[in-house]
Amino acid sequence: MKRPINIDAVIGDLDLMTVKIESLEYLTNVYNIFEKDSQISGILITENGRFLGMLSRKRFFEMMSKQFMFDLFLKRSVSDFIKESECYLSLPHHTPVLKAASLALQREDSKRHDPIVVEFENDEKKLLDFYELLLAQTHVHLLTSISLNEANEFKKELLGILAHDLRSPINSIIGFSQELKEANFINDESTTYLNYIEIAAKQMNDLMNDLLASALNDATEYELNCTDFELISLIDSIVFSFKKYYESKKQVVQFNPSHSQIIIKADRQKIKEVFENLISNAIKYSEYGKKIVIEAKYEDKYAEISIQDEGQGFTEDDLSKLYLKFQRLSAKPTSYESSTGLGLYIVKKIIDYHDGKIILDTAVNKGSTFKVLLPISETRELNESRNFEISEKN
Repeated sequence: MKRPINIDAVIGDLDLMTVKIESLEYLTNVYNIFEKDSQISGILITENGRFLGMLSRKRFFEMMSKQFMFDLFLKRSVSDFIKESECYLSLPHHTPVLKAASLALQREDSKRHDPIVVEFENDEKKLLDFYELLLAQTHVHLLTSISLNEANEFKKELLGILAHDLRSPINSIIGFSQELKEANFINDESTTYLNYIEIAAKQMNDLMNDLLASALNDATEYELNCTDFELISLIDSIVFSFKKYYESKKQVVQFNPSHSQIIIKADRQKIKEVFENLISNAIKYSEYGKKIVIEAKYEDKYAEISIQDEGQGFTEDDLSKLYLKFQRLSAKPTSYESSTGLGLYIVKKIIDYHDGKIILDTAVNKGSTFKVLLPISETRELNESRNFEISEKN
């Protein structure tokens, strides 16, 4: 190829063959052309300089191999082959490489490896070797992949900037508005405005966090930093972080673990995202004064954590799109909270990457229970085995 092929490469970017022969010349001349240069896969047939057709190397030698043909071809002219070469693929020179390759591969088996006739504006015709076209197609796919990887790296870099440069000021707005509301010199009207500021800032924060999480989860390479960690204390800290939130809605959140510790092997930050989403959803979509119960226990080889609320529940239509992106479900936040339609999509993706399960039990206007099952750590299994052996000896 004369120059590198970019994504918009066309047939005109490739090396083309211009070997021609007049139709009245003898076939011995065709034979000599093919024998002289093994790289020539086809010859243009002309009559007084006007294009008539294309003769491929493959079909020329196939014809020569037939009985008596080799002896007879010495006395025949190229015009005798015109009928054999009537069916060929002809494409404009501006045809994209990928489209040209697709059309070439769709030809019948006997003609699939023939060169392609390339047409130019001045009625000039040239030949493009089929295998060179396939190499160009592979190169285009490779460059496409490189381009997509570069775009993905740029996206990660941009998301990193957003996460660093936007989160800090938004969190500062939330923090200062909360501090000001508790100050003695703030009157009722100012408190109202501060509430609006805080709600707006939290909506921005939720939206940004969900968009960042969604974009990062969609990255080409999804890496988990899995370690053994204790799950009960993690959930307990999440519940505590939401204390002001659920108390402002007069709700009660009970955490009832059946064990003092549950060890799992997972990406702690990602699992934290899962339960922050599920617990905040339970608070967000439950009315004032309702109860939310969180339980944690071992279930076979899984740690099972359930979040039960007394909220609005899910309809049949909701269930069909529950874990899809940007879906608006029937339930509405009960205190003007924001909703991006990304939370459950992110939750499901993280759980799937951990080989876990998520199960929903729900009824409209009767609440919902999300059960998350995560594989337990091998460390926990070994500890239980040792404990069993000791108890047997005792």
